[in-house]
Amino acid sequence: MAGIKKLIRTIVFLALLGIIGFSLYNVFFLKPKVEGLKQLEKLPKKKEVSLVVSPRAYVDKVSVVAIQGSREVVVFEGKLPKRVNEVSFTIEPRKLGIKDGDARIVVELTRFFFLKDSFEVNSVVDTQPPRIQLLYAPYVVLQGGSGGIRAKVSEPVELFVEVGDRRFKSYKVSEKVYIALFGVPVTTSTRDVIKVVAFDEVGNRTVIPLGTGIKRNNFKTFWIELRGKEKVIKPKLYAILGGDPEELDFVELFKKVNEEVRRENEAKIAEIGRNSAQQRFWRGRFIQLRNSKVLSRYGERRRYTYRGKLISKSWHLGYDLASVKNARVPAANHGVVVFAGDLGIYGNTVIIDHGYGLMTLYAHLADFKVKEGDAVRKGQTIGYTDTTGLAFGDHLHFGVLIDGYEVTPLEWWDRKWIRTRIEPVFSE
Repeated sequence: MAGIKKLIRTIVFLALLGIIGFSLYNVFFLKPKVEGLKQLEKLPKKKEVSLVVSPRAYVDKVSVVAIQGSREVVVFEGKLPKRVNEVSFTIEPRKLGIKDGDARIVVELTRFFFLKDSFEVNSVVDTQPPRIQLLYAPYVVLQGGSGGIRAKVSEPVELFVEVGDRRFKSYKVSEKVYIALFGVPVTTSTRDVIKVVAFDEVGNRTVIPLGTGIKRNNFKTFWIELRGKEKVIKPKLYAILGGDPEELDFVELFKKVNEEVRRENEAKIAEIGRNSAQQRFWRGRFIQLRNSKVLSRYGERRRYTYRGKLISKSWHLGYDLASVKNARVPAANHGVVVFAGDLGIYGNTVIIDHGYGLMTLYAHLADFKVKEGDAVRKGQTIGYTDTTGLAFGDHLHFGVLIDGYEVTPLEWWDRKWIRTRIEPVFSE
C-alpha cells in the first residue's frame, strides 16, 4: 500500500515538474513571432495595418514606435486581449509628426510584464500623393464605345481609368507618361463620372474626374420565341456541353448554355484580354468582313421566351456579319494571335492582340489558318465563316475588346473617328 502511494506521489511530482518545465520553456525559450511586418516597409498618407502574434505565448502588450534620428513617436500601444493574437491600427504619419523620408519602425512584445521581444523594420515614409496632368482626354464617349487618355504623372505609378465598376489599365510609354484605352460598358449611366486613378509605389492614391461626358446609345431589345425551334437548337446545346451531359429539359438546357456557359466564356475572353502587349501593332482603320451584311448589331438586348414566358436573356456585344458561305475572314488589323481554339458558345474562335489593351475577336469559324503566337497582317486570312458554337446560319461574330471588355466595333471601322479620338492618345 505504501508503495502505491509513493508511486502516485512520484507520478504527480513528475507531472507537476513537466507542467512547470513546459511553462518555463514557453516563457523563456518559445519566442513569439510577428506576421505582417512587411506592411510597415512603406508608409503612405494613411495606412491600415494588422499584425499577428504567433504563437501568442503569454504576450499581453504590443507597442509600435517610429524612430527618425533621435526622435521617437509612439504609433500604437495596447494590450493584447485574451485568446486574441491580432492587433489592428491606423498609421497617419502627418498627424503623428512623422516626416517623409527614412524611418525605423520597432514592434515590441511584452510577456509577463518584463520579458520583451523586439522586431525592427526599415521603412520609407511618403505622404505625397502622385500628381496627374491630363495631356489628352476625349470630350465625350458613347455607351458601349471606346476612348483613350494620355497622362503625365509626377512619379512612377499604377494608373488606370475607372468606368463604373470596371478598371482599364494603363501602359507606361516614357518616364512619366502613361496611356490607356478604355471602354464604356453598355450598362453605364450617362450620369456616371469617368475617373483616372493613380497609386504610387507606397500606396498614396490620387483620383481625378476625366471630364468626359457619356452619350446615350439607343440599344434595341429583341424578343425571341424558342418554341418550335427545339430540333434545331437542341443539338447545338448538346454539342457545346459535350454530348448529353444531363437529363435536362429544353428550357433548362438553354438556360445552362446561354447563362452559365456564356459567363465562363466571357470570363475566359476577359482573362485573355487583360494580357496585351505593350506595343502598338495596328495602323489605320480596322477592316470589316468583305461584302458583308449586318445581321445583328452591338448592344442588342436579347430576351428569350418559351411559350410566351421569359426564360433567359443576354447582351449581344459584337457585330454579326454574313457574306457567302464559308467566306474568307480577314484579320481586321496587324497584330499577334493570342487565342485560336474552341470557345463554347463562340465556337471556333480567334483573338488577335493589337497592343496596349486592344484586341479583336472572330467567332463561329469553320477552321483556323493561324495559330497562337502567329504575327498577322491586316487583311490576312485567319479562317472561314461557319456555324460553330451557338450560331444558326453561316456568319462571323466580330468583336473588339479593350482590356478584355467588348466595345462596339463601329467606331474602329471609322477612319475619321480613329484619327480624331484615338491617334491623340499615341501622339507625343
